[in-house]
Amino acid sequence: MSGDYIPRERLLGATNGSIYKLAALAAKRAMSLAGGEKPLVAKRTEKLLDIALEEIAQKRIAEPRGEKKKKAKPPKSAKEEKKEEKG
Repeated sequence: MSGDYIPRERLLGATNGSIYKLAALAAKRAMSLAGGEKPLVAKRTEKLLDIALEEIAQKRIAEPRGEKKKKAKPPKSAKEEKKEEKG
């Protein structure tokens, strides 16, 4: 990569247009590479973030689909707690 320009649109396609998800995905992949995982593309640079972005651009990795975080439940009111105790 080293100087090669990757259009932002190619990168954002992997995260449904979210720049924040793109940053998180690239960072997570760069950390995996730092941990010893093998690159999925030809290595043209030693910069792990550049390698991760190239993998994203070539659609070798993408944001996981179907994994939704569970929303935290609001705290129960005193009435709700008493109902559960009784019944």
